Amino acid sequence: MANFDVGNLLTAQTMVSDKYKAPEMRMKPAPAFGLLTSNDNFLIVGAETLKTRDDRAIEAHLLARTKRAAGSARAHNHTGTIDDSQKVTLTWTTKSDKFAISLKLLDKSVFDFNTVLANKLEQACMNILEDKETEAIAYLRSVRATQQPTLKGGTFVAANDAIEIDAVNANKFYQLVKSIMRQNYFGGQLDIIADSNMIVAAEYLAAQGAGNAANTAFQFPGLRIVESVELADTNYDKGIVLAMPAQGAAALNWIPKQNRQGWGDFNNYVGGFGTFNFMGYTFALHGYASRANTSSSNGDVQDVTMEFELSLDSSFNVAPLNYTTSRTDSVVVEFAQTP
Repeated sequence: MANFDVGNLLTAQTMVSDKYKAPEMRMKPAPAFGLLTSNDNFLIVGAETLKTRDDRAIEAHLLARTKRAAGSARAHNHTGTIDDSQKVTLTWTTKSDKFAISLKLLDKSVFDFNTVLANKLEQACMNILEDKETEAIAYLRSVRATQQPTLKGGTFVAANDAIEIDAVNANKFYQLVKSIMRQNYFGGQLDIIADSNMIVAAEYLAAQGAGNAANTAFQFPGLRIVESVELADTNYDKGIVLAMPAQGAAALNWIPKQNRQGWGDFNNYVGGFGTFNFMGYTFALHGYASRANTSSSNGDVQDVTMEFELSLDSSFNVAPLNYTTSRTDSVVVEFAQTP
C-alpha cells in the first residue's frame, strides 16, 4: 500500500493502538551486534576522534607476545631478543537505508506528517540493525578458530572448525566450554553467543539450582550469554555457541563529523546533516528537499518531496593473536552439541 493511499480521508477512520500494531513493526533482534558494540573500548582513543572522514584509515598498535622456553640457569653474559609490536588496521563497512516523504500527501490522511516521519526513521534504523546482526554473525564465524590442542571434554573437528560436545555431556555443556577455553589459556569471564537451541539449554540448566536433585546452575557464573536467531551451523542441528574472552571481540561504530556536529537544513535543496538515536545507537541522518508533482501517488501537483538517508559505519575486530602454538589461532571458538 504505497504512499499511504489506503489511509486517505474518504471514509471515517481511526488508528490502531501501539500494542496492536507492534507485531507489524517487529524486527529481528540484534543481540550479537549489541554485545560487540558494548565492547567498543577496544581503542584507547575513540574512533570518532581518529577517523575524521570516511576514507581515513586507522591503525591500532599493541605489544606483541614473544613465546620462548625458560632457561635453567643464570648467566653473567646473557643476551636477549628485542621484542616487537604489532598493529591492527581497522576496516569499515557502511549500512544505509533511504526513504522519501511528501509534504502534502498526508494532508488528506489519517496520519500526520510527524507521526509518519518518526515511523519511517525508526523503520530505517530497524532495517540497518537487522543487517548489522547478520554482518556481526558472519564476521565472528569467519574469524573463528581453525586449530585446537588435544582437548579434554570435547573433540575438535577441523572440517567444521568446531569443538563437539557429546550428547552424554549435554547437562554440563557450558562448564566444558569454560574448561576448554581455559585449555586454550583463555581464563576469566567469557562472552557467549548462543543459537536458539543452546539458549534454551542454558536457561533450563541455569534454573536447576541447589534445591534440585541435579544442580547444573553452577556452570553459569562468569558467562555473559546472548541469543542470536541469526546464528546457525548446518552441520549441527542440535545447536552451537560462539565463545570468546570477555570483550575479546568488538564493533566500533562511527558516523561522520558533520552529522555529529549538525550542518545545513533538511528543508532546502542543498540539505543537511544530523543524527537520529534509536535503541541506544546514533545513526547519521542526511536529508534534502526537492520540488515535485506527487499527484499520481495521492499527493499534489505542487508539492515538496523530502529525501532522507540513515547510515551507520562499523568496524568489527577481535583481539589479535601474534603467535600461534598448538592452541587456538583466534579468540573466537565455536562449540557444537552433538546428538
